[in-house]
Amino acid sequence: MSGTLILGSGWHPFLFRSEIKSLFGDFKILHPRLILLDKAIEDKFLSRLSSAALVDDLIHFGGFSNETDFTRLSQEISNWSRENLPLGSFAVRSKKLGSGVKGISRRDLEKEVGAQLYSDKNPVDLNNPQYEIVIIVAGKVDGEVHWDSVASNPCIIWGIRENKWTKPNFIGRQPMERPFFKPISLEPRLAKLLISLAHREAINPKIMIDPFCGTGGIAIEALLQGMDVYASDLDPTMVYGAKKNLSWADKHNSGIIKVEKCSVKNIAKLWAKKKNCIFAFDPPYGRNAWKSDDGLELFLAALAQALEIDPDSTISTMLPAGAESLENDPEVDYIVMGRPWSEIENQINAIGWSVVVRSPVKVHKSLARMVVVCHPLH
Repeated sequence: MSGTLILGSGWHPFLFRSEIKSLFGDFKILHPRLILLDKAIEDKFLSRLSSAALVDDLIHFGGFSNETDFTRLSQEISNWSRENLPLGSFAVRSKKLGSGVKGISRRDLEKEVGAQLYSDKNPVDLNNPQYEIVIIVAGKVDGEVHWDSVASNPCIIWGIRENKWTKPNFIGRQPMERPFFKPISLEPRLAKLLISLAHREAINPKIMIDPFCGTGGIAIEALLQGMDVYASDLDPTMVYGAKKNLSWADKHNSGIIKVEKCSVKNIAKLWAKKKNCIFAFDPPYGRNAWKSDDGLELFLAALAQALEIDPDSTISTMLPAGAESLENDPEVDYIVMGRPWSEIENQINAIGWSVVVRSPVKVHKSLARMVVVCHPLH
């Protein structure tokens, strides 16, 4: 095997895999948090991966083993590394996932592999190496907040870290750090995730439309990815705040930014027809400003308007659900937006959409959201 190994966040392995599928298509699962892509790392690959919210590491894949004999394992890793490590300083880094692998000490692996590879051409530098050999000792993971259907079978995986890759960093743009803040603001990791899930392997979206923009959290993440932003809200205070936040986030003035006061039922008239769109939004279900409207009605209106604007677009959203949905039992018809999920899905289908991703996310002790991604039925 060869290709690219991607290590996902432990926060939600299923959604990590879902966003990689949205960005790159099919892959091989080695562990709930480790997937292998049959694609080489190049600048175009790195550019698309920058859309991902739940990636922790990127590695040029070296090998996979269920070996539990330390001597044979360390020799196998050393042999591969000796053939593939470029000239220059290096360090061996290890990471433990879950319970690890019984009988295998990752610290001992670091020392043994490092000792076997050390030479004048490949000196060890633990502080600032040119290259890093990564060994992941992955085992069973218990007690995860978000249920996962993929088994955590023990394994050891290794390779060389891609040093051009930088883990997503949300420092400086948390909701309370923006000029305009309200407690309803969506955190940037979730906003970025909604955008990445709206991608499709063969399509690079150019436009992000958010009909419930609030303080502009999703719009900011789209803007930072170089997308044109069309945002609206019925609350004039939110329109004012979103404009202020987008102006603050727009460092390079590189694209179109439009924010208008508008009902979701009229956005097709407001924005007219577009191409290469995604619709990413957090519906205002339950907010005081919307008590006169039904949350489900607003959501379904957004779906209908999206098809008018761009019939080949994608929907990515989060719908309110009960905490019991975190059990994620496929046999249970959980309550979403106050109604059984089967009823919601039937109405989504009736408008012309097909649900391709559905997964609960914990947002608070007693609150959950159902992440839902839809593609056009056609």
